[in-house]
Amino acid sequence: MTKFEIVPGLVYVDRETWGADPDHPRKGYKVGRDRRTHVIIHHTVMPDTSDTSPNLWETEKEVFGMMKKLQTVRPDLGMDVPYSFVVFFMAGSTKIIVCEGRGEDRTGAHTKGHNSQGIGISFAGDFENKAVKNYDIAKRMFLVSYFLGWLKYSPSHPDYGTFKPMKNLGSMRPQDRAVFFHQDFKKTACPGKKLIPHVAQVSFIDPRLE
Repeated sequence: MTKFEIVPGLVYVDRETWGADPDHPRKGYKVGRDRRTHVIIHHTVMPDTSDTSPNLWETEKEVFGMMKKLQTVRPDLGMDVPYSFVVFFMAGSTKIIVCEGRGEDRTGAHTKGHNSQGIGISFAGDFENKAVKNYDIAKRMFLVSYFLGWLKYSPSHPDYGTFKPMKNLGSMRPQDRAVFFHQDFKKTACPGKKLIPHVAQVSFIDPRLE
């Protein structure tokens, strides 16, 4: 089981730790890290319904429960989390939890035509229709940049293992930002009008320089 901080406030959790159902094993097929060229941002459109903050998550129990739901919510995409990773904004702090979906080394089921070269990162919640303060998003986005930099430059940790960096990640990108949105490839509101202005500011920051 693996759970660790990449930088303060940025917590990474693997499938075993959040309790992935072994009856729904990791799907996709192996893809080389050097083939990963771009990041595509989504939102799950599945908010936290247990309280009045639908896009903020209060406990790890809530986070892990949502990850389990994501294993089965889209059987048309296969009985597994369709994204490479899922990001949760935690209430009461600037902390984020990043949960492993299909991970770095498997194809996803998130963006047609881009599931091999693209890393699909989804933000947990509904950032199109549900209320969330701009500040609650903005104050966490630097941690997302560190996570992208971790994937690109140093995706290793003593509690996780030693892995090759994704040196080509970010080599394919829109003209004016570091990452793509789902709507760049499909007629959709995803990843949501409340999230888009903030994600447009993220970059690939090497956490080893922190």
